[in-house]
Amino acid sequence: MSHSPASSSPIDPITGRRMLVRTQTAVTEKLPSWGVAIIESHHAPGFVMEWRSHPFIKVQYVLAGHGQIQIGAESYPVGPRDIVVVPAERRNRIEDDPNSPMSLYVLCIEKRLLGFDPYVTSVLPHGKQACQLHFSQRIERRLRRLLYQQWQADPTTPLAMVANALEVLSLLTSESIPSGESVSDLSLEPDIDEVAAYVRHVDSYFFEASTIDDVVKELGMPRRRFTHIFRRLTGQTWLNYVQRKRVDHACQLLEESDRTIASIAFECGFGELSTFYRAFRKIRGVTPKVWRKTHRE
Repeated sequence: MSHSPASSSPIDPITGRRMLVRTQTAVTEKLPSWGVAIIESHHAPGFVMEWRSHPFIKVQYVLAGHGQIQIGAESYPVGPRDIVVVPAERRNRIEDDPNSPMSLYVLCIEKRLLGFDPYVTSVLPHGKQACQLHFSQRIERRLRRLLYQQWQADPTTPLAMVANALEVLSLLTSESIPSGESVSDLSLEPDIDEVAAYVRHVDSYFFEASTIDDVVKELGMPRRRFTHIFRRLTGQTWLNYVQRKRVDHACQLLEESDRTIASIAFECGFGELSTFYRAFRKIRGVTPKVWRKTHRE
């Protein structure tokens, strides 16, 4: 059985590559048995889409062009890197700017995949997402991964696609829930919003942080510019901020669990146990073992 949906781009018989085919009508979203598909939709001038609804969730990512995505009575102006979530069973349609037809990737996810927790569907975001550039890029990378997995069409495809589709929903949900604290409202200085959004991301995903060079590459800004804004927003260097987030989480695990120190260090994002000990002692003034003993007596 083929793992590629019927709307996948056809193959050039000479080059063996997928061809870009532009359409004047909306493609049919047909899902495989495992309930996840990613569909390419490249619009030709004069594209028309009638109202439709689906028994599945759609995550629409605008790759190029401009227009409106309508969900019920709401209409969202969209352009490149915008993300729109269409809930299941909601009427929706796309209307292109006549001078700038859109190209989109549409991730379709059946509701039954969320049946493990009734609460999930109540917190899923809907409509156009207020995402900064770095977050849109994170979603874009996962959509590329899904395209690749769908293209592979091997025995691992269903599991891989379901896992990555749920991760996309998880990221969108965590980004849409407002933080209890505002990072800062320093000014309307360029790049402030991008770095502030990154800070919010680090607050929840400190264990994923790699290097500052990776961060500035992802954000597409000079290192000096990033470090300047980051310090203005947080009062700390990037490394100190990340290490404090990691150590704060480690303290909670040391106090509330019986897990080994090595296990805690791993969860908090430390690649080496010695690095964890140095960071912990620097920030808390004692070793993790002493902290656990002191705070559990």
